[in-house]
Amino acid sequence: MKIVDRWEDLVHTHFVTDGVRLPSERLREIERAFLPILRAAGIVFGIHFARAKDDPGVRIVLECQPAREGADRLQRELSRIIAPIPVRPPTVTGVTTD
Repeated sequence: MKIVDRWEDLVHTHFVTDGVRLPSERLREIERAFLPILRAAGIVFGIHFARAKDDPGVRIVLECQPAREGADRLQRELSRIIAPIPVRPPTVTGVTTD
């Protein structure tokens, strides 16, 4: 998975990924890996995940707007964290036998 866009609204920084779906265990994995990086940068705000109809992928939303240099560094770190995550989780098919 990778970050395809970044934009800011009034108080948040949105990192749009190319991920189609993220299972809850992947959401927790991203949060556990990214929060220590935020704390080391002096950011006390967290992240949340969002999805909208017009989004090409899942958004990871930082609940603040760091300075430009800080946002660039955080985007690089977040890209490193999400790189091994597949764009689409594997499909599980149920099979019944007699």
